[in-house]
Formats: sequence, C-alpha cells, structure tokens
Amino acid sequence: MTGKTILELEMIKKTFKNFCLWFSILAVAGCGATQFASGIPESFAIGPGQKIELPPIENATGKALSFAADQVFNLHMSKLLRERNLESVPPHDTATVILKTKLIEFEQGDAFQRWLLPGLGTTVCTVHAELLDRKTGALIGAIESRQTVSFGGAYSIGAYEYICRRVAEELIQEIDKKLGKKESSG
Repeated sequence: MTGKTILELEMIKKTFKNFCLWFSILAVAGCGATQFASGIPESFAIGPGQKIELPPIENATGKALSFAADQVFNLHMSKLLRERNLESVPPHDTATVILKTKLIEFEQGDAFQRWLLPGLGTTVCTVHAELLDRKTGALIGAIESRQTVSFGGAYSIGAYEYICRRVAEELIQEIDKKLGKKESSG
C-alpha cells in the first residue's frame, strides 16, 4: 500500500468513529424547547399560613388523552404544594388563592420517530394557570408553561410523562418567588 492509501484509510476510520459517536449521542439523548410566561404582578405575595386550592386540571385540548397527562400533572403539582405547606386541605384549611389550571396542548409523541427524524414524533405539554383571589374570584395573575421534546432516542422514552412534571415544576418555581414576600416587605 502506498502512503496516500494508508492516509485515506485512516481518514475513513476517523470519520466513521466520529459518525458512530454522534449517532450514539443522538440515539440516547432527548432535547426540547421550553417556553414560559408569567403575568403575576410584583405586588402579589404568599405569606405564612396562606394556602392554595388546586382544583383538578381542565383538559382544554379538545381531545381525549391516550395518556393520563392531567393526572400526572395534578399529582405532581399537589405534591409540590404539599412539600411547601401550601396545599389547602378542606375542611381544615381555608385557601386564600385558587390555582386554576388548563391543559391546553398535549401530544404524547414517539421516541422512535424522534430518533428517526428530529421533529417527527415531538412530545408537547402546555399548561395555562391562573391565580384567583378566593374571596372575590378576581384574577391575580397568569402563568403559562410549555415543554417539548423534539429529538432523541432511547433516553427520551417516557417524555410524555416527565414533561408533565416539568411543567408543574416551572409553575411552582414562579410561586416560590412569591413566598414570604409579605412578611419581608412589611
């Protein structure tokens, strides 16, 4: 073999190794976009002893869900509120705020399709939440969170479940920002 042929073979091996590495990363990785919007005024705060009522999420997608995304969201959101001692548990607790949520977009997606062609089989979960004054029913503020997983392979299996939890976590993070502001500003 000539020097040029050996060099060409080495380049082919190196290119093949790089291809295999990138292919492996795409086979196991999952990625998606996050969109978040909050319209909670700076003046709003949740003080000590105040509780949040969490009615069941409303399915506003206009379709029957093949996966219980609404239940996963409700259970996780309730858990997050309970961890912060914010969940209103009737008849013992009186809520001062109602957190009304709507599932406005949900696509279960498919990990195999995402692996074949990024963008195909995208998983999407969008929840719109409104904070309402318990006494007056007045709108205090609104939060909207959207999570997607648009490419990936084996790692993105079950994305339809974990993005429902991520949406709940984004909503509670915004509420966390308002915790204790009344006592520190007074």
